[in-house]
Amino acid sequence: MPLKEYEKDFLKHLVKTDAIKFGTFKLKSGRISPYFINIADAMKNGGDALKVADAYVAAIAEIGTDFDYIHGAAYKGITLSALVAARLSEAYQIDKRRGYDRKEKKAHGVPAEELIIGDLRDGDTVLIVDDVITTGATKAEAWSKLTVVRKVKPKGILVAVDREELGDADKELLEATYLRMYSILKITEIFDFLLNKEIEGKVYVDEKMKKDFEVYFGKYGRKC
Repeated sequence: MPLKEYEKDFLKHLVKTDAIKFGTFKLKSGRISPYFINIADAMKNGGDALKVADAYVAAIAEIGTDFDYIHGAAYKGITLSALVAARLSEAYQIDKRRGYDRKEKKAHGVPAEELIIGDLRDGDTVLIVDDVITTGATKAEAWSKLTVVRKVKPKGILVAVDREELGDADKELLEATYLRMYSILKITEIFDFLLNKEIEGKVYVDEKMKKDFEVYFGKYGRKC
């Protein structure tokens, strides 16, 4: 399916800001990947941050606003949750509460904020925002922190890019928590769109880079 205009604009923004890089990169998992994504590079100033927020809000307009709370998974999601909540209010006059989790439990201060910062309430339907998804473990962990402090329901997880590497165990983990995954872009869409395409006079994905990706994806990519 062809990319929508906001998806194309977002992808070009990721490329221009070097938020998506092509080459050889060692991931946290130990895998050697022909690309790397760091959404923080796409939000280094106010204007760039708004472009990222606009892409998330456009995706939310499609998946539905039937949720109460936007949760930012630490650390990248913290900034994203604030940007998305602000842009939803400005562009659509839809106000959603938002917050984020701590990586480590706080041992002092307000007891209710040991794990979660924000106005999370019992009965809330929650949309989690984050940068990418590689495995389901980190997303399930983010969800478990929410369920520890409140009785909440999942709307799902919205990420900028789906690396399309979820295995059966990852899918089962997300299904067990009823977490539905949404993404603005899929990595296969990114490589297909960029193949031999010039962006501001530069080709980021040539035939060799596409071949490197196909080898990597053949080994780690989703099989369905």
